Amino acid sequence: MKKVGLLAVMLLSAAVLCAQGKTETASHARQGGGVAQKKHLSIYTCNVEEEAIQYFEEFTKDTGIAVDYVRLSAGECITRMEAEKANPQVSCMLGGSVDTIVSAYQKGLIEKYNSPMMDKVVDQYKDNMDGIYTPYSLVVTCFASNNKLLRQLGIEAPSSWEDLLQPKLVGNVCMAHPATSGAAYTAFSSILQCFGEDKGFDYLKLLDKSIVQYTKAGAAPIRMAGLEETTVAVCYDLDAHTVINDGYDLSITYPDEGTGYEISCVELVKNGPADEVEAAKTFIDWMLSEKAQRMCTDRFYRYPIVKGIEVNKSMVPFNSIKLLDYDFIWSGENKVRLLERFENEVRSSANVLKNK
Repeated sequence: MKKVGLLAVMLLSAAVLCAQGKTETASHARQGGGVAQKKHLSIYTCNVEEEAIQYFEEFTKDTGIAVDYVRLSAGECITRMEAEKANPQVSCMLGGSVDTIVSAYQKGLIEKYNSPMMDKVVDQYKDNMDGIYTPYSLVVTCFASNNKLLRQLGIEAPSSWEDLLQPKLVGNVCMAHPATSGAAYTAFSSILQCFGEDKGFDYLKLLDKSIVQYTKAGAAPIRMAGLEETTVAVCYDLDAHTVINDGYDLSITYPDEGTGYEISCVELVKNGPADEVEAAKTFIDWMLSEKAQRMCTDRFYRYPIVKGIEVNKSMVPFNSIKLLDYDFIWSGENKVRLLERFENEVRSSANVLKNK
């Protein structure tokens, strides 16, 4: 981690990172920018920890650069980066959607970087904002329903946003809070873009009656559905596939009106530790390598973003899902305003349980 003035701060920062995960020590480092480069880099990630660890381990095998990391929800990553803005403690962030990263860039937290690997990315998903983010995969907002609980309620798996409002699902739907979860923010923004902002908020107020709990992390609702703690989870399809692969009897459906999706990103933290910058760029480039892209889809049910990589055969083809013309830039530029409105009009992140 970057050196700071007080020993206590140094020890605290190191303890947080080491306690929450790291890979093996690196064997070499790149040199660049006139600063001697370390043999490791520091990362905040909002990916599920099991997934993130596997990327980091394979990256270290390929490059000799070790990774120290802290796993947080997307909202918590940004909050921590804001708190550390005067003295950033990491050089890279893995995860977060374009709208999340655009918002973070507006706050002065992201450094532009144009990866030389971008020519391998499918054209429509390339960064059109001159290097604010590097896309590395696609994930889609879906419904994941517990089949046993559906049978008990005598209903089919929901296939539309309107289906979530049916009386039998009151208290039987779970999603994360959009102020803390990138996955939930995509679902939230999808609803607004599907119905229009004002009608979307009217819908969200009705949906709030069905929500049993707003979780902090986007992957938590699907675990609750698997454990029969909720009937329907609003989540990303990669998390649903993972839980189904763990043996839980769930069905994945997509809303007929159209659904949003995330262009998952990896990005350079602005003014991060200078002696880790080249290692961070190497990691960003590596996430677009054939090896990393195959890991994305074969192990973690992501849609790859690099040309020529086949999608996991257990996944629905991406072009068969009815997708919204999701406006990532609008969603990112209006994120602070929209979340304030959600907190004030629908549910505060300080009050996430269903009203009794």
